[in-house]
Amino acid sequence: MGDAALFRNLETFARELGIRLGRQLVERLAAEHRALGETAPPPALAPSRPALMPGLAGRRRRPGEPPPPCGKPGCNRPARTRGYCQTHYVQWLKSR
Repeated sequence: MGDAALFRNLETFARELGIRLGRQLVERLAAEHRALGETAPPPALAPSRPALMPGLAGRRRRPGEPPPPCGKPGCNRPARTRGYCQTHYVQWLKSR
């Protein structure tokens, strides 16, 4: 077995172990939550990957590449943060 195959096997093992441990932790927390008689549901599982913002390309720009336009419909200013121009990013941030 070559180094690449060994690395892939190790990576797969680590990923599956993490998934199992995470599920067991959630089950245990839910059981303790029920045992305490609390009425609020346990916290939901986090998504596997955060969703991209409207104007966000999902990668860093290359040097010299112009920024994409703002993700807010009708705004043509360049996107600076999370796919929005400065004004719309601050609006989005305050709405959270």
